[in-house]
Amino acid sequence: MSTTTKPRKVITVRFENHRPPEVYWREVTLDGLKVFFDAGRTDTSSGATHRYDKSGERFPTEAETRARFDALCSDAKKSFKNPPLHREEERPARADGLGPTASNPELEAQLVAAADPTQAAAVYADWLQTHGDARGELAALLQGGKSAEAAAWLQANADRLFGALDVKLDSELYDLDWAHGFLRGASLKRRNFDSRTDLAAMTRTLLALPVARFVTALRFGLASYESDNDWGPTLAAIAESAQAAQLRSLRFDDYDSEDCELSWAPFGDFSPSWGALPALEHLHVRSGAGGTLGELALPSLRTLIRESGGLSAAELSSILNARCPRLERLDVWTGDSNYGAEATVEHLLPLLEGRLFPALTHLDVVNSELGPELLAPLATSPLLRRLRVLDLSKGVLADENVDALLEHAGAFAHLERLDLSENLLGERLEEVTARLPNAVVGAQRAGDMDEDDRYVAVGE
Repeated sequence: MSTTTKPRKVITVRFENHRPPEVYWREVTLDGLKVFFDAGRTDTSSGATHRYDKSGERFPTEAETRARFDALCSDAKKSFKNPPLHREEERPARADGLGPTASNPELEAQLVAAADPTQAAAVYADWLQTHGDARGELAALLQGGKSAEAAAWLQANADRLFGALDVKLDSELYDLDWAHGFLRGASLKRRNFDSRTDLAAMTRTLLALPVARFVTALRFGLASYESDNDWGPTLAAIAESAQAAQLRSLRFDDYDSEDCELSWAPFGDFSPSWGALPALEHLHVRSGAGGTLGELALPSLRTLIRESGGLSAAELSSILNARCPRLERLDVWTGDSNYGAEATVEHLLPLLEGRLFPALTHLDVVNSELGPELLAPLATSPLLRRLRVLDLSKGVLADENVDALLEHAGAFAHLERLDLSENLLGERLEEVTARLPNAVVGAQRAGDMDEDDRYVAVGE
């Protein structure tokens, strides 16, 4: 922590290119031992802003900080024609980094356990303020509905809550979710290919901070932009944290094809960590290259989404043998055999018998080559009778499969929704919707492919 008593001079240089109605801009800010970079474009007619990039760095010395600031400004001058705009602001001196923190295990336990935490959160915020903990200041603003003031306070005081992670806010630490004045959720990722951030280490650092005491939901982008992505160490860091027993939602899915193709992204070995997550209710894993799920013993899990372009038999076995007695929704993206999909109808028959997950009412067999073969087993299965939602979207159902579907129309009629969107249906769509008004057909993909050329919506 820096203990300088000099007022902080914050210098921002803004570079712009005007291409009406849009302004392309880049800002470089020097703030003590920190340098921030922000870039985007703004539509002057609507005021809408799209950000391309945002990042921040800390440096050990003023000389290194200034060198980085000057280098970023010099680089920007090469791309922006308008004269740069300089803005200087002097801010009061204060110690940089985490301020005083306080802990009250009794109040914290009440806040975690409360069905309606409004009162407990207000009491805790007051207690924090009386003990000089910055979390109390922010919580009071949020509890009072002063969202604009809270946002400004956080921008000016981020280091008091997040320490050295303050430079990663809105870049690699983002989508912060505040409830009753306290942080409940966050998303983390490596910003881009050039980032040197270790995702597991950043997760461990965040969860060790007082501000993360009440976190129950985490979402992750890529740990690596190459084919060696591995969320195993990240999940291990979560399992070792004080929040593990209270976590309710984990999502490993915040990336798209511009970051990395689905088929290139493995997820690692998750098997050692499940025992530390007894309260987990929602799990979403998006990975085409797969990994090891291991023994899924999650007593509170209600939603399991395994998104893939080619699911292995080993992973499918882990899912179907999971001990998740409260599971209500299961999404299985079996994928394309050209991308490693190994699932067969025979693999899924134990699921259709209805004994595996007694609470299941929502089943998605999505992005699957198995749709045509599954229609008859599904229609006659004990499981179907208790389903409210059946999703067979993104698959290879075509007009030639409509007779088999409508032959069993009565079996599917009780569903609140039968999702057949993004399949290969064409001329016979009206027959489907006439007999099954609960069917969601949405946009279909090209329906005139030869049978041997048909493919699921998401492979690569």
